[in-house]
Amino acid sequence: MRIGLEISPLAINASGIPNYIFRLLHGFASIDTENQYFLYTNRPVPFDLGLPGNFSTIILKKPLPRFQLWFQIELPLRLRKDGIDVFHGLFSRLPFVLPVPGVITVHDLSGYKMPRFHKRKTHFTNLMYPFFVKKASRIIAVSEFTAKELGSCLPEASGKTSVIHEAAPLEYSEVTDESELNRISQKYSLPRRFFLFLGTLEPRKNLPGLLEAFLREADSIPHSLVISGAIGWKTEEFFNNLKVSASKDKVKLTGFVDKEDIPALLSLAEVFIYPSLYEGFGLPILEAMACGTPVITSDAASMPEIAGDAALLVDPRSTESISNAISTLANDEEKRVLMRAKGLQRASEFSWEVTAERTLEVYRQAILKEKI
Repeated sequence: MRIGLEISPLAINASGIPNYIFRLLHGFASIDTENQYFLYTNRPVPFDLGLPGNFSTIILKKPLPRFQLWFQIELPLRLRKDGIDVFHGLFSRLPFVLPVPGVITVHDLSGYKMPRFHKRKTHFTNLMYPFFVKKASRIIAVSEFTAKELGSCLPEASGKTSVIHEAAPLEYSEVTDESELNRISQKYSLPRRFFLFLGTLEPRKNLPGLLEAFLREADSIPHSLVISGAIGWKTEEFFNNLKVSASKDKVKLTGFVDKEDIPALLSLAEVFIYPSLYEGFGLPILEAMACGTPVITSDAASMPEIAGDAALLVDPRSTESISNAISTLANDEEKRVLMRAKGLQRASEFSWEVTAERTLEVYRQAILKEKI
């Protein structure tokens, strides 16, 4: 097969969808030397992708690449020129005129269902979702939860959606090197014992709720709360609450964390806490588990599906539920040890190689469907 993929989000070099794209490409590279992969973007990727010779990166710039016209005008022409058999919209979108079978990955429907949680520029993309779903020959949903929501919101997805989970990166494992742990601790000025949240600071991550729950327990436990991640949008409530808190000295904000530092950061944390209101998959849960860190996460959306019985589940809308979980894991070392073992096992059940194999099968199904 000659496979086309949009990789323009990799130019951002951030978390979320760029991580999914990067890991999937390397999943393909680890299992496939026969198919040819054509990676389309409007901007150079600012780092070496480290892919083998059957992968080619193609930069398209006409017309006006910053305004995405390249995607609608030059890309379809180039797909035909390159003899592409199937195109995968990893960013949940497809060109309006697509000369080959199209596949999209749907990461979540939070923008479609919860526009109040997102930037205004996201709203136009939400309006296009029905078109992309209808146009796609096949759809990949990253969780059973997302597939169910997709079928409920957009019935056109029924019958052509496959659930393919993500996985923690191979390099995510417990860091035991004391010099590396000390380096990361000093780099981010970390407290000795802490609960860790890691992710973009945005409304659906439920940071005001997490902060309120932690502050209820702050005076009775020896732990601090470390919040790591880039500042996103609509964070005023969280920062205002933190500013007036009497225990704000027990809350540490590190800002954005370099990707290569994350395994050590997770290894240093005594507990990873992720009480998000909505996740299409919730990859940080598996990343923490792979590093041997006990996890508290929500009993909502996809998170119970991904965590299984290896995490302590809480009601993300209940401050009491979150604070009780914090108290439990802060004071029960035996439970932390048990959850660490369960988390390591759970993380090992997900694999990017399996994800890549199942994605290739979706491509074959999309090609076959167009031929029938």
